[in-house]
Amino acid sequence: MQDIYVKDVRSVKGTRVDFSLRLASQKTLSGLFSQYTDESFEFSKTGVKVKLYHYNVDYVSRSQARRILAGLEKFKTVELDFKDVNTVGQAFADEIFRIWQGKHPNAKFIIKDANENIMLMINRAQT
Repeated sequence: MQDIYVKDVRSVKGTRVDFSLRLASQKTLSGLFSQYTDESFEFSKTGVKVKLYHYNVDYVSRSQARRILAGLEKFKTVELDFKDVNTVGQAFADEIFRIWQGKHPNAKFIIKDANENIMLMINRAQT
């Protein structure tokens, strides 16, 4: 076991981003750019994994939707991945697919791994 120690660290304002890549990774820089940029190499696409971090908690409220949407107005295309999410509430879907989408009509959602229950709520919010 390595020694554990404590030291003072200078506080820096802003956002810290950590990045790691396996040495044997097949990913390429051109692949990354083609996945998240448009023809002018502007980073205009992002992906958001909608994931439940607590057991037996569903996405039902507008405030939960707003937390997921924070900062996404900067992108033209947003991929929402609902893998392992069983259902979402009407208010949650309405906040994303009617309210937010109405304020950002040029943004496009790509829905991934949404089951029948989630698609029902999304379709209701969009009509």
